[in-house]
Amino acid sequence: MDFNLQAYQADHLLHLSVKAERRLSILENEQHRWLEIDGVVQSAMSLAEPGSLCLPHQQHIAERLPAQASRILELGLGGGDLTRHLAMRWPEAQHDCVDLDAEILTLFQQFFLPERQRAPRLHHADALHFLLESRERYDLVLLDLFSQDGNPLLLFQARLYQALANCLQGTLIINLLPRTRLEQEQALRLAREWVGPTEAHAVPGYRNVILHCTRQQP
Repeated sequence: MDFNLQAYQADHLLHLSVKAERRLSILENEQHRWLEIDGVVQSAMSLAEPGSLCLPHQQHIAERLPAQASRILELGLGGGDLTRHLAMRWPEAQHDCVDLDAEILTLFQQFFLPERQRAPRLHHADALHFLLESRERYDLVLLDLFSQDGNPLLLFQARLYQALANCLQGTLIINLLPRTRLEQEQALRLAREWVGPTEAHAVPGYRNVILHCTRQQP
């Protein structure tokens, strides 16, 4: 059930957290519950169908998922929209979710994890540190990290893609929010250099660009 980003209206404020670096709120109406950070919708959950994807860029990601995945890593959790969708699609998969914000992990469990759904393994950690310390090999990695005005600088540095390559044996999908054409080209070049064949897919009407990478074994 799509969430209309141009015409949504809340009936209830479920949670509000204000810090120097960001304002976080969880809101709800009859159809959806959603997470906003600094007034921008980051995640949206259909109350009737929690495993469905409501935001346009997520639907573009779903179209590029592999046919099967048994070991999944999400870097950047938010409200867990893709977490719920993947749990519905592959309920037996091993699923790790990493987020630097401990409050996000707590709120996901409180507001965005359906009672009947098995919880993923949640990790309060820096994404790069987690990759460098991990001994796992994932067949699907989803990367959705953001800062106040786009992606953090880490997404445009070779060390991230080197670490991803060491943990990946399948598909990497990145939700990119490039501020400039140069940022998009840099991320695309690094993914191709360190991970393997990569395609960029624009989301019509939105700033998002979805990078789809296939690990090329050395």
